[in-house]
Amino acid sequence: MAPDEDSLFDKRAADATLPRLRALILRLQEEALSEAADAGRQHLADAGRSNGSAEAAAAAMEAGARIQSILDEIAGLGVILRDLGTGLCDFPAQRDGEPVYLCWRLEEAEVRWWHPRDTGVAGRQPL
Repeated sequence: MAPDEDSLFDKRAADATLPRLRALILRLQEEALSEAADAGRQHLADAGRSNGSAEAAAAAMEAGARIQSILDEIAGLGVILRDLGTGLCDFPAQRDGEPVYLCWRLEEAEVRWWHPRDTGVAGRQPL
């Protein structure tokens, strides 16, 4: 889905989302590594070989719902999470009238990069 004009970011707006976005990504990383998520992955792996347990299935569904809720909140900010491990995110923007992404990683204090929409992180350039 292409972002519309109302959902475009400038550096100031992108930077303003970082405290909330950082907290969401850290929660998402924690949730993805949780015992419940691990049990859910194991339950899915075992599903074809056995009936599994109702408790494992319930835990997997609950973990999945929590993860989806966080993903929905990130999307609701207008941000595109590209890589959970590094916290790589793109912010739809325009530069010189062209559609681009402002680019940020969890380890970075502020948004300092951009790239054309068709290049991805490999095309990152300083703002």
